[in-house]
Amino acid sequence: MKVFMLVLAMVVAMGSTFANAPAQEDKMIAVVLMMDNGDDQQIVATIYTSLMAAEKVAKVLDIEMIAEDEVNDDVFVFALKSEEQRKLTMEMFDEEGFTPHANRTLQVEDGNNYNALNVKALPDGTYQFKLTDDQGAEFTKSVTINRNK
Repeated sequence: MKVFMLVLAMVVAMGSTFANAPAQEDKMIAVVLMMDNGDDQQIVATIYTSLMAAEKVAKVLDIEMIAEDEVNDDVFVFALKSEEQRKLTMEMFDEEGFTPHANRTLQVEDGNNYNALNVKALPDGTYQFKLTDDQGAEFTKSVTINRNK
């Protein structure tokens, strides 16, 4: 229980340290921890796991993508809807997310943005399409190329 109180105090102190940071949309994530066995190591592990999950939620890119899940020709066409102008990095990886197959920078304007990616050189299969902004927020979508239709 002592460790839990120490971690809670550190989180509150860190939150007040960053209170004067530039204005951004605030995201509040509540962590509720109910354990009665008193195992400090398990409490710390649970807090760590909860904070990592909260960080992942906070790093989701706030953008709407409209695209088919399957590409039946040599061009992947997609639309991005954004509330603000931003520069994004677009990448396409193999199904496991390890081997890069495409990479370019997109300038996204406020509103609807239409883009196309030439996938002629890629074999049929499933790929991970990933958009990332300069702050590390990500958006990922699975895209299947199937020209046999």
